[in-house]
Order: sequence, then structure tokens, then C-alpha cells
Amino acid sequence: MTLRPWLYLLAAVAVEVSGVTLMKRVADSGALAPFLFMYALIGLSFYFLALAVRRLPIALAYAAWETLGLACVTFIGLRYFGEDLGPAKALGLAALLVGVVLVSIGAPEAQGE
Repeated sequence: MTLRPWLYLLAAVAVEVSGVTLMKRVADSGALAPFLFMYALIGLSFYFLALAVRRLPIALAYAAWETLGLACVTFIGLRYFGEDLGPAKALGLAALLVGVVLVSIGAPEAQGE
């Protein structure tokens, strides 16, 4: 298995998390430029995800992208926006992580480059 699709997947997560964090910041501003930048980041995230699914099974790539992104956004919400992590949210994150592991176990090997 090659590392490149996983790097694309991590890039997709990083860019998505940046876009969603920016969304939180600009939601009340009403300024057009930050919204356009936010949409560009989210679009770039899908581009990297598309590169990742060339070699990774789509179910695995999407599940990992969404779960890693959600975990990062949750941490950012806790750390920088004063959001809470209640038992239900923690259980939901744990369930998602278990789901990604199960999808990963059932996924075929990544295709060679």
C-alpha cells in the first residue's frame, strides 16, 4: 500500500477543518470575501478527497475524512469556541471512530499507483 492517497486524505481533512472553522468565524460577518475563501477551502477539500479515492475504497476514505474532520472540529469547538463535550457527543465520536475501524477492516487493500 502506498502512502500518497493517505496524504491526500489528511490534506482533505486539514483543508475541510480550516474551512469549517472559518465558517464559524465569518458566519456573522456578512462579508463576501471570507465566505468565498471558505467555499474555496471546502472545494479544495473535495479535490483532495477525490485524489484519495483514486486509490482508496470510497467508503473507507469518506468515513475517515468525515470522522477525522468531525473529531478535529469538535476539539476546535471545545478549545477555541467554548463548546461543551457532553456524554452523548463523546459517545457519538467514539461510535464514529469504531465505525471507521470496522469499515477499514472490511475494505480491500488500496490500489497501487
